[in-house]
Amino acid sequence: MTDILFPYTALQLTGQVNRIPNLYGLLNDLDLFPSSGSISTLIEVRRDEHTLSVLPAVERGGPASVAERKRGDVLYFEVPHFPHLDMIGPRDLQNMLTVDGRAARPRTLEDEMAKRLRAIRSKHAITREWIRMGALKGNIVDGQDATLYNLFDAFGFTKVTIYFNLSSSTTDVDGLCSQLFEQIATNLRGEVMSHVEAIVSPAFFDAFIGHPKVQKYWLNWSNAEKLAQVDRQKVGGQMGRTFTYQKIIFREYYGVAPVKVSGSLVSKSFVTTGKGHAYPAGTLDTFYTYDAPPEDIRFVNEAPGQEVFISPKILDHGQGVELMTQSNQLAMVRRPEVLVELDSGAAP
Repeated sequence: MTDILFPYTALQLTGQVNRIPNLYGLLNDLDLFPSSGSISTLIEVRRDEHTLSVLPAVERGGPASVAERKRGDVLYFEVPHFPHLDMIGPRDLQNMLTVDGRAARPRTLEDEMAKRLRAIRSKHAITREWIRMGALKGNIVDGQDATLYNLFDAFGFTKVTIYFNLSSSTTDVDGLCSQLFEQIATNLRGEVMSHVEAIVSPAFFDAFIGHPKVQKYWLNWSNAEKLAQVDRQKVGGQMGRTFTYQKIIFREYYGVAPVKVSGSLVSKSFVTTGKGHAYPAGTLDTFYTYDAPPEDIRFVNEAPGQEVFISPKILDHGQGVELMTQSNQLAMVRRPEVLVELDSGAAP
C-alpha cells in the first residue's frame, strides 16, 4: 500500500478557489464594497476632515494656495477570522459515479475536489455578503448573531432612522424622500456621490409602491419596463425589483441566510421585514472590504490576504484529506454618518 497521493498544495488550492467567481448577493453584484488585500490583520481608518473648497485665483507666477494638513483621529479594527473545516474521505469516492457527458465513470479525487471548492467558495461568499450587509446597517454581526462592530458607536455617531409610516395615506412620502436625500448629501463632507440608493425588504417595497402617493408612478415605471423588455436583475439566484423615485433608487432584497441564534439554526433575512438601508452610491473611498492574511505561520507577512484560503492535511491511516478553509474579511464604511435606516412604520 502507498500513502495518499494528494496533488494539491495550499497555494494551488487557494488559487483555484479564488478563481471561482463569487456570484452570491446583491451587494456583491453592485460592487458597493470593493475588495482590498491587506498585509495586516489590523485595519487603520484615519478620520480626516477633507472638506472640498473652491481654490482662489492668483496672478500667473504668483504663490499657490497651500493644502492644510490637519491631524485626524485614527481608528483600528481587527479583521474577523472565519475558519471552516471540510474533509474528503473514502465514502465520498467509493462506489460513487460522475456523469461525464452521456457516460458515467467512477468518481475521482479531482472530481470531488472541484465540487468541494465550489461549495467552499459559496460558504465564504454568503459570509461576505452577510458581513457587508451588516456594515451597511452600521452593525456587523457574525453567523452566531454576535456583534463584531457597531460602526456608529466606533465612530461616535447616532444612527438616523426615517419613519415612512406607509400605512397612512396622508404621509408626505415626497418630503421624507427629500429628507433622506438631504441627510445623506449633507454628511458626505469631502466625499462625492452619483445618487442615493436604498436596499429594502419586500414588505417595505410592497408598502412603498402601494402607497397612494407613489402607486401611479410605480405603475408607469413598471409598464415602461415591460415595454422596453427590461429584465429584472438576477441577484444571488433571486429576482429583486428596483424603482427610482425622487432621485432615489429603491432595491428590493429578499435574500436569507442560515444563522445560529441561541444555539439553533434559523433563517434570517438580510434586510429585516419592513426595514431599509439607504446609502450614497458612486463614492470614492467610503466603502471597502478588507481581506487580511490567513491564520497560518507559513504565510505570515508574506503577501496581502485573499478572499478564501485553503490548507490541506493528509489524515492518518488513509482516512482522507482534511481541508482547513478560512476567510479573514471585514467590510467597512469609513463614514457611517452617511447611512440612514428606513422604517415602513410610524415613529415610536
